Amino acid sequence: MTTIERENRRIIGETYQKVRQEIFSIFRQACIAEDTCEDMVQEVFMKIMGLDIILEDQLKGMAVKIAYQKRVDYLRRRAIVNRVHDNLAWQMERSYANTDAEVNDILRVEQTVMDRMSEKDCQIYRLSRFEEKTADEIVLETGLTKRAVESRIYRTRILVRDSVRQAIGM
Repeated sequence: MTTIERENRRIIGETYQKVRQEIFSIFRQACIAEDTCEDMVQEVFMKIMGLDIILEDQLKGMAVKIAYQKRVDYLRRRAIVNRVHDNLAWQMERSYANTDAEVNDILRVEQTVMDRMSEKDCQIYRLSRFEEKTADEIVLETGLTKRAVESRIYRTRILVRDSVRQAIGM
């Protein structure tokens, strides 16, 4: 290492000690996380260390200028990321809105089919589908045999499924 390089490193080190907090605050004012601010301060001085000619009296101004440029670059990148994130969130929200509409259509068709079922079939389907009761629990409530309950659950599910498919064009 030459004498000039040693002198440059000494000057940069001293300047780093003097202005580190000031450079850090430039990044912190933009609400950047502290660990990222520390990294950015290091990047500023790494960039300065890459310079060939260093003028001691201009070093602080150069560090501040580099810090402001890095802050602007960082905020631009973050704005782009936020814009992309917002766009994806909007698309997902739109997708969920479509899904909600489809669910409502399916429920409407399901209700129409239930209205056409016999009272016992409707009761068994409702207990199975909406109250999530097992066949054994439905047997206790209705007094039917387990085989009759299972058969009615099977038939009503097929009826509803076919009607929904027909209504929404699947």
